[in-house]
Amino acid sequence: MKNIKFRKIAALLFIAAMFLTLASCTKKESLPDPPKFSKISPLKELGTSISTGNMGDWVAIQGENLETVQTITFNDALVNLNDIYYENNAIYMQIPVLMPKEITNKVKVVTGSGEVEFNFTVNIPNLKLTGMFNEFTIPGDTLKMYGDFFKLYEVDKTNTVVSFNGIEQPVIQVGDNFITVKVPVNVEPNIKLTVKNSKYNATAVCPGYYQDRQFLITNFDDKPYTGGDGASFVGAWTDPKPISGKFTYLTVGTGGSGWSYLMSTGAAYTADMKDNPNKYEIKFELDMITPIMKTKFYFYNYWNHNPAEITAADLVVQNLGVWQTIKIPLERLIPMNFTGNKANIGSLNIRIESPAGESVAIGWDNFRISLKD
Repeated sequence: MKNIKFRKIAALLFIAAMFLTLASCTKKESLPDPPKFSKISPLKELGTSISTGNMGDWVAIQGENLETVQTITFNDALVNLNDIYYENNAIYMQIPVLMPKEITNKVKVVTGSGEVEFNFTVNIPNLKLTGMFNEFTIPGDTLKMYGDFFKLYEVDKTNTVVSFNGIEQPVIQVGDNFITVKVPVNVEPNIKLTVKNSKYNATAVCPGYYQDRQFLITNFDDKPYTGGDGASFVGAWTDPKPISGKFTYLTVGTGGSGWSYLMSTGAAYTADMKDNPNKYEIKFELDMITPIMKTKFYFYNYWNHNPAEITAADLVVQNLGVWQTIKIPLERLIPMNFTGNKANIGSLNIRIESPAGESVAIGWDNFRISLKD
């Protein structure tokens, strides 16, 4: 009897052991395989393999067993998994716009069954400036400068200054594509401005010159306007408020302008400006008091080619009643590949064509030619 019971117990233990073995095997067999990397591709060119990319680029990591992804890092910058999409053995994502603490030139993908790492270089953009809102901002006032990657470099008033030829001022406000700074009262004219970021030891030089005098045609002050046409518009006006002494203030009633000129003055263009006008631009500060719709201005240097038609689309302002710098490509005044007599290219003329029914009130100042940065 005891022998029968022992055999039954042994049989039960054997069966239990078999079940445990089978369960263990099933569990092992159900585990997914480790991730495998095939290639990383641009989002719109999935058949292409790349080894470098820019911050913000959309890419696809292709391979096998990627569906249980837990983390993805470029260098040590984490991808937000809420912003990825998985389909057909590919993970679609944007390269993080984050400054890495350690540059490994690697991408690591961690899944529920393992991880895979591969070589990939993320190009880190330089701190960038693209221009000033008003190159003739009055000393003591706030200057707005445009650019990019301010958030990437964590620009703020504690770690970033603007150098006005050695006079450093902390930034005041930082946006996605702009910063503001107070212009020193004792600032010099005709200088380059440099942004210095101490957190990442980064610098950026702003295109253009503050109070640019590189090739000043007239500022209506120490570089006076010598033309006769439009001279009545020039004065030491106080309303609107000036930015640098005298300026020309064009006002036209609803009766229209007829055939009239804003200005007509000599301009000693260099040989390079005449031969390569695409390298330069006409700049001036403009204060639009009333918006224009149909009013046009015609810029020309000599009646040997059609003048450049300047419309409201060329004179877009952010706010009415605020001075800002406007740029017009010089090739609109001096055509590329001009075959006429270049000796006759020696003036800047602006004709007004304002129709009846539209009033005009616009301040203009500091006409100059600038080399594009």
